[in-house]
Amino acid sequence: MTDEQALEAAAVQSLSNGGFSSENWKRRNFRAPHHTSSGVALVGGGGNPRPGEISLAHHGVLFLDEFPEFDRKVLEVLREPMESGHITISAPRAKRISPPDFSWSRR
Repeated sequence: MTDEQALEAAAVQSLSNGGFSSENWKRRNFRAPHHTSSGVALVGGGGNPRPGEISLAHHGVLFLDEFPEFDRKVLEVLREPMESGHITISAPRAKRISPPDFSWSRR
């Protein structure tokens, strides 16, 4: 991971509820959301927008275990970020564009 990639990944992590830990500097993120996760959990959002699993996997891996078990509507929210290369989250108080750049795997 380059310094620039590490800085981008750290910036996204710092917006999450868990925040960023310096122990994770230059470590690629590995995210494995549960198959019952909602669309908001995957792409982010909410009243106070937070990054979702896609953004938290920035420069890392988004692992979708039990892929067929995910709700079809939830899988549909993956289409735009994978096609456009970004996520736009609009909320009453904010608008955020996140740069999803991840490898993904399903099983």
